[in-house]
Amino acid sequence: MSENKNQKPLSVMMENAKAMMIASFNQVQAETALPAYLMEGIVLDLLAQVRNQKNLELVSDYNKMQVQDEKKGEKIDG
Repeated sequence: MSENKNQKPLSVMMENAKAMMIASFNQVQAETALPAYLMEGIVLDLLAQVRNQKNLELVSDYNKMQVQDEKKGEKIDG
């Protein structure tokens, strides 16, 4: 498996993304002065959107794998 040596480790990318999201959340909360119980509803909606995107990506990845497997089968057969 070849790995891009310039690419950051996934754990570092995740921590950076988390820090950015927390900073953004804190900024929005400060600017809107919404109470936590209302912010919770917004965060839950965002989570639902992320889950939907994740599911779409998963289906796309499965489809790509299937196409690659079919191409490999064609090369072996013919």
